[in-house]
Amino acid sequence: MPTLRLIRKHESVSPSAGVKGLYMAKAILNFAVDGGAVATITPSRTVALPANAVIVGGSINSTTAVTSGGATTIAIGTSAGSSTTSILGATAKASFSANALLNVVPVFATPIKLTAQGNVTFTVATTALTAGVVEVTLFYYVASA
Repeated sequence: MPTLRLIRKHESVSPSAGVKGLYMAKAILNFAVDGGAVATITPSRTVALPANAVIVGGSINSTTAVTSGGATTIAIGTSAGSSTTSILGATAKASFSANALLNVVPVFATPIKLTAQGNVTFTVATTALTAGVVEVTLFYYVASA
């Protein structure tokens, strides 16, 4: 029976080492640290997902409400290996109220597989953010190829 192995925050596990399991990855967009310009932002607190990572679920929690001066949208994806909207398509800032929880797009029924190593990214569109903290937690396993 396979075992679930929890990986500590900065522990690195190589799939080639024969370790198999479900991994957890976390990324945090913090306006005070990362800004909120209209752009694709790789936050300072992100994780590099390996090539062949198969994302099977996760959640998004805006621990501090997202604010802006206009009709801002936020999409979540990866810098390589998938698209900038693969984790969450463009979503209105109102969905990122204080302590809101959202589901990610990839789930067991519709997973996504990265073709290359990529960091979790946030794409801010229409108008810049003026505040907010958004945490993304993903669950994935690494396919052989």
